[in-house]
Amino acid sequence: MDMKNGVVVVLLLVLLSISTNSSSSSASSTDNYQNTPESSSNTQQTFYYKSYIKNSCNTATYPSICYKNLNRYALSIQADPLKLCNTSLSLALKAARSAASTVSKILKTGSNNLTAQAKAVVHDCYGNLKDSVGEMQDSIYEMGNLYDNDDRDKGFHLSNMQTWVSAAITNYNTCSDGFEEMKNVDGDLRDKIRNLVSNLDRMTSNALYFINHLPY
Repeated sequence: MDMKNGVVVVLLLVLLSISTNSSSSSASSTDNYQNTPESSSNTQQTFYYKSYIKNSCNTATYPSICYKNLNRYALSIQADPLKLCNTSLSLALKAARSAASTVSKILKTGSNNLTAQAKAVVHDCYGNLKDSVGEMQDSIYEMGNLYDNDDRDKGFHLSNMQTWVSAAITNYNTCSDGFEEMKNVDGDLRDKIRNLVSNLDRMTSNALYFINHLPY
């Protein structure tokens, strides 16, 4: 092979090497792009939304319960105070329905083991819980009117919500007070119902806090 042909061969090998490295670099760059999780932005959003909920709950009446209940709904709540309040109310309503159902079953299946006075206390508590369910339902319905663009009487709707949710809290306190006065109710049963009512009181108090701090 003469010198001229040798030079040509060397140049061809250099060009081939450059082309291969370029393709490899391009493929590597593409792979890196494709391997970047598309959810990275969603992860950042989720962190932001959870931080919003955390900060909002820090000033609520019962912060730990607030964050525990609302944290899982971060993506649906986002950073919207209306959605935050509505979710808090909805969870309190769901808990009230569950508690009312539990106490109703106790009256149906365990009332034979209760004294007449104890049965009356449990029955009154059940009535309080049912009233609270209705008041929470009315509050959620009224929230739909609060941000209706065609309805400018927002203060009226907000006042209704505050009144009904406050009434629900009063019902829970009345229920608890009834068990305080009755010592002849089965201890386990008394503690079970009082724990249910205590949790309801705290959840509803948090919902009321968010109602009181709604922008309108």
